[in-house]
Amino acid sequence: AKKAWPSMLPLSAWIKNFSDRLFQIEEWLLNPEEIPKVTWISGLVNPTSFLTAICQVTAQKNQWELDRLVTFTRVTKFMSPDEVDAKPRDGAYITGLNLEGASWEDGSLQKSKPKEMFSELPIIHVRAVTKEKANVGGMYQCPYYLTKSRGPTFVFNAQLKTTSPPARWTLAGVALIGET
Repeated sequence: AKKAWPSMLPLSAWIKNFSDRLFQIEEWLLNPEEIPKVTWISGLVNPTSFLTAICQVTAQKNQWELDRLVTFTRVTKFMSPDEVDAKPRDGAYITGLNLEGASWEDGSLQKSKPKEMFSELPIIHVRAVTKEKANVGGMYQCPYYLTKSRGPTFVFNAQLKTTSPPARWTLAGVALIGET
C-alpha cells in the first residue's frame, strides 16, 4: 500500500483503475511533448505536479514570476472528452472529478439530489493566472481530494460558480473527489 497511489477501492476496482491509468500513460507516451486534449487528473499519481507544470509553462511563456501565479478553474459544458475538439490555448482540460454534497446544474453549484452521494462534474479548464487577476467573487473555493478520506489526499482548490453564499457549501462539506 505504501508503494501505490492513495486509494480506498476494493481490489477488483483498483485493478480496473490501474488499467485505466496505464492506458492514459501509454497514450501520453505516443506524443510526450504535448499534454493530451483532456487529462484524467484522478489517474495521475501526483496531480499536484501536473497543476504546477501548468503554472510553470504559463510563467515561462509570459515571463512572469512563478510565485505570482495560481491555478484558476472554469467548468465547461463538455461532459465527455469526445466532445472536446482541441486543446485549450493555455492551461489544460481535466476530467475525473466528482462533487460530494452538491450537484452541478445550469452552470453553478446546486443542492444535491436526494439519495445521490456523488455528482459527476463536467470537464474543467484549468489555467494559471496572476493572483491579482484571480477573481473569485461569486465562487466557492472547492477543495479537491484524491479519495473520500479527504485529509492527506488534498490536491488543490477549484473555483466553482455559485448563486448561494460560498459559506453554505463550506458548511455542507462540499468537495471534489477523484476516486468514488
